[in-house]
Formats: sequence, C-alpha cells, structure tokens
Amino acid sequence: MAIDERPKILIIDDTPENLFLLATALESEFDLQLATSGPEGIELGKASQPDLILLDVMMPEVDGYETFRRFRRQPSLKQTPIIFVTAIADLESEVAGLALGAADYITKPIKIELVRHRIRNILRLTRMERELKSSEERLSLVMNVTGEGIWDWQVHCGEVRHNMTWCRMLGLDEKHLSHPVADYANRIHSDDALAVRQAINDALIHGKPYHQEYRMRHEDGHFVWVSDRGEVVSRNANGAPERMVGSIANIDERKRNEEEIRQLAFFDPLTGLPNRRLLLDRLQQAIIKNQRSKSLGAVMFLDMDRFKQLNDLHGHAMGDALLVQVAARLVKCVRAQDTVARLGGDEFIVMLESLADLPDLAISHARRVGQNILASLNQPYQLGELSYASTPSIGLTLFAGAEDDVNAVLKRADWAMYKAKEAGRNTIRTYGTPEENSTE
Repeated sequence: MAIDERPKILIIDDTPENLFLLATALESEFDLQLATSGPEGIELGKASQPDLILLDVMMPEVDGYETFRRFRRQPSLKQTPIIFVTAIADLESEVAGLALGAADYITKPIKIELVRHRIRNILRLTRMERELKSSEERLSLVMNVTGEGIWDWQVHCGEVRHNMTWCRMLGLDEKHLSHPVADYANRIHSDDALAVRQAINDALIHGKPYHQEYRMRHEDGHFVWVSDRGEVVSRNANGAPERMVGSIANIDERKRNEEEIRQLAFFDPLTGLPNRRLLLDRLQQAIIKNQRSKSLGAVMFLDMDRFKQLNDLHGHAMGDALLVQVAARLVKCVRAQDTVARLGGDEFIVMLESLADLPDLAISHARRVGQNILASLNQPYQLGELSYASTPSIGLTLFAGAEDDVNAVLKRADWAMYKAKEAGRNTIRTYGTPEENSTE
C-alpha cells in the first residue's frame, strides 16, 4: 500500500445489516470491498488484494474459521491481517480465533470507534513490519557492498583502526581513527559486553562468522545500537589469529521500530500491561515450566465491580483513568516473576508462577496474594477531582503441567470469578475447592 493511498478493507458478513453498518462507518476512511460469504470474499481478495479483512465467524456453509484457513492457503493473501468480528463472546471461541493467527477478535454489538482504532493499529503494525523488512534488506546490501563503518583489528598488537564513518557514528574526531582495542571494548554497553566477547572469541578460536547487535556509548553519553560483522582474515603459522576486519552500521531506527512493533503486538496501549496475546504465551510457558519443576502456578481472573456505572455517569476518560490505577496497584501486589495482564475492558489476569508443589500450600499462597489485591483495590481512586470507590471480583484457580492447557485454565478462573460476582462481589472464589461457595 502506497503512503498516499487509502487502505483497502474487505468486509465479509452474511448479514446485510452488519455489512451496511460497517460500510457506512468506515467508508470515509477506507476503500471497502463487501462480501456475504467466505468463498465470495476469497474471490474478491484474489482479484484485488486488501490491506485488512474483517471476517464474521458465524456464516452458513463455510464459517469464518474455515474461511480464515482458505485465505491462508492463498499465497497473495497469506500475510493479510484478519480481524474476526462475531457475536460469539465466550473465552474459548476468542482463544480459538487468536490461535489460528487472527490479528484481533472483536465481539458484537459492534463499537465502531473501537473497530476503527483496532484497524488503524493493525494497519500501522503491518506497515512497520514491511518497512522493517525492507530496511533490513537495504542494510544488508549496503554492508555487503560498502561496509559503511570499517574496523581493522591487529590482534597480535591489540591496535584497531577505523574509517571516519565509524568515528562519526560515535561522535568521535579523527584522533580516534586508531586506538587500543580496549578503548573500543570500553564503549560497549555492560549488558552486552559478555555476549560480544563470546562471539569474538568464537571467531578468533573456532573461525565462526562474527555478527552481533549491541549498544555502544556515543561521545555525548547516550548509547547507539549497532550491527557488527567481521571475520579473521589472517593467522600465523600456528593458526593464531593476527588480523580481524569488519563493518559496523547504526541500527538505532530499526531497534526503535522493533520495540514499537513489540509494544503494539504484545502490550495493552492504555495500561502498558501485557495483552491477551502475550498472556497466552506466558501461561503456556509457565505450564511447561511446571511440568519440569513439578510445581504449581495460579491464575486470578479479576473483573472490576460496577465499572459500567463509572463510564455511564462520568465518561470513558474516568473509566480509563481508573483502569490505569488498577493496573499499577496490581503490579505492586505481585513478584517480578509474575504476570499482570489486561484482557480488555475492566478484566485483568494475575498469573503467579512457581508456587508450592502441594495444592493446599499453593492455594494458601495464592489466596494471600488475592487478599492483598482485594485490600489494595478497595482503596479509593482519585480520578481528577473525583474520589471514587471500586472493588474487584476475583476468580482463582491453580494450574499444573502437561495435564493442563491454557484455555482450560482461563475458563476455570473465569467461572470462579462469576461465582465471586454471585456471592455479592468484592470477594475471591476458588475453583474446585469446598470454599468456593463460602465467604472469603
């Protein structure tokens, strides 16, 4: 998609009313293609490739999931981002859609502003990924043909020489065209130094190709990300390295793009917490870790009580401000190794890793954390001039190793949370224990 072109959106829905609603809302910003079935949508997409697809799940004959699979079998459409738009709001269906590789999952009734923002974010993410790939290809060509920043290391005497491009990259003058290699090493960020030394030693001793990305200190004090390549070009009669040469390039912009892509893909833009995608990955990794360590973990599903009333009475900005404060308080209640994530709306997940290997001990630990969370979230929230009280309903479940799966764990925690709602809110309910129907 050229920068000056309007993004092209393909909308597939078997309900004419839904097509009309989306088309009316989006036509001012996007070029639209409309289809009433999966096969029709695929033919439209093959004829004129869209930048993004909005796909209904519940359709006769060929449903959204199968349509998704068929899109992915088309080479020209394999990388096109697809958002499921559906009335199916249960957690299992949402996880199933994301597991297929969908870019997002939006439930009906459709909130048009939410759809617009998610489309813009995903189109931006896709464009940045394409630009990053193009940038990396150009960088590789420049390095192979010109080698912008050059270094030449006389290993036997510890002296390294550079061209002016290398010096300018680090804000240095011509006095630094030649200097001891220790001066070079001292500019490498301390967090990266060990990996650089190991990679260079592999090249010197074992003749392996050298390529590292790391940070170097600029003369003004800030750090610059560089991509560094080199190889040993001379050895003495005994095989000891005498000379190593290489090239270096500034990749600061690429690293910034990578970090922005990572933030868009894996973190909630409002609270900065991990989003559903990152949570699912971390929970899967925790389950695998439990299998090895024979320990247990816990998941708490939190829903803020009467959150809709705050939005309705005081506006969404107040609701957002409360969610930001809830996120900050939750993070303070857990260890660094644990995960606090926002699922969306006023729903949060707290995942506690590496608890005891006995269920009673693990539950006891998790409940203590849950009680700390209750106490913290029960404190008043200062939302501008408004002092507001809100409470959470919390569902708790343990998870183990291979016998558990991500979807089952989240469903259990979700079920327990609804038990907490039924018990009068502002409490904890635990799945699978006699206490689940008693007051915490």
